[in-house]
Order: sequence, then C-alpha cells, then structure tokens
Amino acid sequence: MAAMKVVRNGMKKTEIMNGTFSAVPVSNGTPANIIPVHLHLHNTYELQDVQANHDRSFYRGMLLFHFLKDLHTKKLASVYDYVAEEPFKMSWNDVKKELGKDTLYELSNESPMAISELIDKHHLFMQRMIHYFESLGYDGFHYTNYYEDQGHISYVPFRPESVIRLDSDSVVLSQPYNLRSGEKIQLPGERDLNLDEFCTMKFEKLYRLENTTEKRFLLSNNRKVLLRPSSFRQMLHEKAYYSKILLSDILPKIELITNQSRYGYHGLTHTEQVGMFGIELALSVHQDPLPVILAAGLHDCARTNDEYCEQHGPRCEPIARKFLADNYPDMLPIEVESIVTAVRDHTIGRNASDLVSACLWDADRIRLSWEMGYAPEFFSTPYGKMLASLSKEKQDRYIGWQERFLIDNKIKTRAQIEYDKAMNAKQNALGTVFKIKER
Repeated sequence: MAAMKVVRNGMKKTEIMNGTFSAVPVSNGTPANIIPVHLHLHNTYELQDVQANHDRSFYRGMLLFHFLKDLHTKKLASVYDYVAEEPFKMSWNDVKKELGKDTLYELSNESPMAISELIDKHHLFMQRMIHYFESLGYDGFHYTNYYEDQGHISYVPFRPESVIRLDSDSVVLSQPYNLRSGEKIQLPGERDLNLDEFCTMKFEKLYRLENTTEKRFLLSNNRKVLLRPSSFRQMLHEKAYYSKILLSDILPKIELITNQSRYGYHGLTHTEQVGMFGIELALSVHQDPLPVILAAGLHDCARTNDEYCEQHGPRCEPIARKFLADNYPDMLPIEVESIVTAVRDHTIGRNASDLVSACLWDADRIRLSWEMGYAPEFFSTPYGKMLASLSKEKQDRYIGWQERFLIDNKIKTRAQIEYDKAMNAKQNALGTVFKIKER
C-alpha cells in the first residue's frame, strides 16, 4: 500500500533528507512500476529499524545482542569472531575466493585495485552472517518500520529465490528451499567482550528498548502490521492483533452495507467465526491475514436467505468492490482482485485460485463439516482439513479454547460470548431475518 501511495503521487523513489523521507518525482515522465511478489519466507529474525542505516556497524551490534542476550551467555562465541572480525583481516584474494563459493554476490571481473577492499570484505561479513542465521533455520530478517512505511513490516530475504514475481509464470513454492549451513559455523570456544564491544552492546540494548516502546505505540494505534509468523508465540500475537481488527474495525463497517442481521445461521456472528477461522488458516500458510478477513467479512453480504444459494457469491462482487474502494483505497489492485475473486467464487468455485480463496473457502466450510460430515475434497489447506475433521469432543474443546483466547486478549468478555450464543440460538429457531427480502 505504501508503494501504491508513492506511485499515485507520481514519485519514483524516496531519499532520506535531514532525518525525514522526502519523495523525489519521476524526472523523465516514465511512470513507476510496482511489481507484485510473493515472499517465500518461513522463519525470519527480528531486527530494529534504524532509519535505513542497516550497515556493517548495525549488524555487528545486532550480532552482539544476539550472542549475549538471545543465547543467554556473558561471553562471545568464537563463531562471532569468524563472522564479524575475521573477514576484515583477510587478503582480497582470499575474500574473493570465499565469496565465489556461494551465489549471493556476482563478482566483478575487474582488477583487485579497481574494487574497494572494504566493500568486498563487508560482503564476506554479510555472507558469513547469512550462513550463520541459515544454520539456525532462518531465511531472512524483518523489522517494524517507523519511518518511510510507518507501522508496517519490512522484510530482508537472504536469497533471491525467496522473492517470486507474481507478474510472470513463476511457481509459488509451498515448501521452503534448503537452508545453507555454511562452513565453520559451529566453532567451539568463547571469549570476553572488549571495551568497544561493551559500548556497542550498551547502545544496542538502549536502541532496542526505544524500538520496543515505539512498536507498542504503533500496535496500540491499530496500524495494519503485516507480519508472517516465525514462532507459535508470534502466531498467537498476530491472531490477537487481527482478531481485534476484524471485530472492532472491519465488521462494524460490514454491518453498514450487508443484508445480514446480527444473529442467525448466516448472520454476522457466522461472518465473525469465518473470519476467526480465516486468521488461523492464513497464518498456517504464511498468507497476509488482512485480505482473508476482508474476504470473510464480505462473503455473505449479498445473502437474502439461509437456503442453499450459489448466486449470493457473484452478487457480492459489486458490493465488495465498492466497499474496498471506499475503505481501502491504497490497496494494490492484485490484492483487491484476490479478495473479490475469493468472495465471488466461494459459492461456485471448485479449485481455489490463490491462498486468499483457499483460506476463505476452507473457513466457510468448517461449520458445514462439523454439522454434515467431513469431505476432504472440499478443502485446500492442511490446517483447514484438520479443523474440519475434528470429532465432536475436539470441536467443543476447540470452541472453548477460542472463547478463552478472546477473553484473555480482552477482545470479548464472557458475558458477551454467552449473550451472543443465546441470541444465535433464539434467532436460529426463528430463522435469520435479512435486511432485504428476496424478490
């Protein structure tokens, strides 16, 4: 969305000037081009945003913090010296020879004197650092952006194969590529910090504390942070975050334009549950949850009764397009089309065209499986198949866990949950009352 804003303003790039970002217009009249991509990342390590100054000194400070805090030790492992110190003591020929063992950098054919030795040694430092984090199972970095794209998550993939263009015939992979372990990563031994490292470490700790405070501020102000989970705890945090967006931001807007009533078999409580399922399904396949919960919010807005009806999906398309244009004007066209396709085809589609459709369709069909029996051919995601196939005992356990999750994260109270249950039961007995009667 930030890229779309830049393009709409006729800008080509951004530059840092006096601590702030100012847009630089396109000089030759050539329109800027946004290339949609799929980031094939499964486990990213969190950095701090330092206003685009992610240079060698930053990464050395980050490594110090990692070894001394994340690994819970007071001494530096010798692998730190191998990654952060040794490359700057090596000859240019040795640096070039080692860089050539991987494909991270394209080496120049120019003579050694024509290339900066510092830059090449910096490249070796970065290559060894990537090998180290890959040996731990990471495939990139991420950080909450506080400057040019405030409130969103920026990603730094390690490998070019992690970036898959969506405007070409590239295949979006479902499995992670093989991570490199690198040489000499598991070196034994450790040493004490020197004075310079101690000062760097103190600065890094201070900066992380400031960044944590800023991050909490951004989250509390309902920023749409788009973050692929890298741990179960992070998944729970993201589920809570998107649940709050669904219930407090999206559904109140949907209520203004939908045919649905609050309660009933296909009322807004059903839409809410589809959205909650959708968040978990999106996180399970590393899909940005925002398009999924928007699709979930819109998927039944054109319904006029509780009966089997294939046409309410296609009838929802113009409603969905207007809703997204009015409320999310900076959303990329490819995201809009993905949401509209998921909503339009959820009653008539047979094979999900992308992950947004897969997550919405699975989320909408879980209740049917619980009531009428599980048919695996109607599901696209492994997690969706697992939820849909739960026994009655496990369904009750899952619902209880879901309710505790909402209460523990202060999204709903127990009284609200019990009231919704009672009103749904009453409305289901009478039949859902839609705002517009079928003609």
